[in-house]
Amino acid sequence: MEKQTATWKKALFWFAYVVAGICFLLTIIAFGVGFFHHMHDTGGWRSVIQILETPITGFIKMTGGYIGKGILEVIILIIVSYVLPIFFCFATHYLKVKRRKMA
Repeated sequence: MEKQTATWKKALFWFAYVVAGICFLLTIIAFGVGFFHHMHDTGGWRSVIQILETPITGFIKMTGGYIGKGILEVIILIIVSYVLPIFFCFATHYLKVKRRKMA
């Protein structure tokens, strides 16, 4: 029974890891697009904030405003754009540390 539970935990971790990795790549691409789009803005901090919000606003613009009209949708976009990529970075670090301990 415990072996089956451990298998499910590993499968769930790897599924979440892959999804978070995809979200990480999409967020990096969105930051790159935001940087090039707002690179010539002279707003100082305003430009930095616009670059940081590009993963959310870019997705809303990409869907033609269909997604992002409600607070729940914005919260989901924040999770997908920021929380999952952070999880990916921490999980990658954890896997590297675990691999070093095994070697």
